[in-house]
Amino acid sequence: MDPKFEKALVVLEEALTAAVATTELLPTGCPNVVCTALPSHWRSNKSLPSPFTVFAFGPVPDGTYVTVAAGNEENACADLRNNRTQMNCQVARFSDLRFVGKSGRGKNFHLTLTIETDPVQIAIVGKAIKVTVDGPRDSRNNKRSYIPSIIRPVPSIIPPLSVLPPMFNVPFITATPALPSHLPLHYPVPHPVTQMSTPQTLPVVTKTLFPTKQ
Repeated sequence: MDPKFEKALVVLEEALTAAVATTELLPTGCPNVVCTALPSHWRSNKSLPSPFTVFAFGPVPDGTYVTVAAGNEENACADLRNNRTQMNCQVARFSDLRFVGKSGRGKNFHLTLTIETDPVQIAIVGKAIKVTVDGPRDSRNNKRSYIPSIIRPVPSIIPPLSVLPPMFNVPFITATPALPSHLPLHYPVPHPVTQMSTPQTLPVVTKTLFPTKQ
């Protein structure tokens, strides 16, 4: 085996190990070519979350150009940016591939990967990505469950009785629901039943004002 090709295979194996750990690999129409998966739905002219990468298992010289094209039945040749790069150690990495053209409502783009060797290698990936103006949107259920902070319940500014000073902690207030709510907490209010059962008597004068003569 050619030492250069053997070295390229080692680098390719390391790149595949790193790619499998971070993203999904897609097979293509060419058995010697695989690529990283694209998002199922993406916004037009927006950078991809991770670089699109093409791996070649056959001997491809360094510096060979690789081109990505996209199209479908509605848009035969979609507008792409940064869709051409060079192969290095059997790996072609597109650092900022952007899909400018739209795939259409409910449609997906098919990718055509062209490796400019002699002879030329062409690999096709079907239904690789859907591209629209707005990109993926949140579902309606998520929007309905969202509650604005303006209408969220505001916590009460009045502290509970357990944290008030002892002078406010009157035990019989909670046991007597019939008490008027306007009475202040720091006034000792007698229980209604006790007040009715106790007769009201006048105070008894134990000392006379004028002493009697002996």
